[in-house]
Amino acid sequence: MTELYAVRMDVALPPDMDPAARDDLLAREKAYSQRWQRSGHWPHIWRCVGQYANLSVFAVDSNEQLHQILWGLPLFPHMSITVTPLAAHPSDIAQDPAHDSTAQDPAHDSTAQDGTAPGPAHDSTAQDPASEGSPAGDTSSD
Repeated sequence: MTELYAVRMDVALPPDMDPAARDDLLAREKAYSQRWQRSGHWPHIWRCVGQYANLSVFAVDSNEQLHQILWGLPLFPHMSITVTPLAAHPSDIAQDPAHDSTAQDPAHDSTAQDGTAPGPAHDSTAQDPASEGSPAGDTSSD
């Protein structure tokens, strides 16, 4: 039976690390992690914005397998790792056999919860304040 774990990995490389050693370490880390991703045991990895950290989901056969994967990470000696076992949530619609994937997105529902038409706070056509003054989809600031 596959077990799911959320794993947060914070990395702290020594500031005086030799640049060539750092590059080699990061290349080995990338190759190792991508091997596990391709195997299906590491289905999700996200960067934590503004931090040298990631949040990953592992799908493994046992906590021992997860332990071995994590200990094998080339960056492991430079990591602080938090592991959280996961279980299905009873409100997850993906777990509901009656789930209709064609149902309308509640964010685009034309009726507010109280039955009234949406106001500015619910108006899906309102421009995002962060994008004011620039055309929608403009990514020139990236």
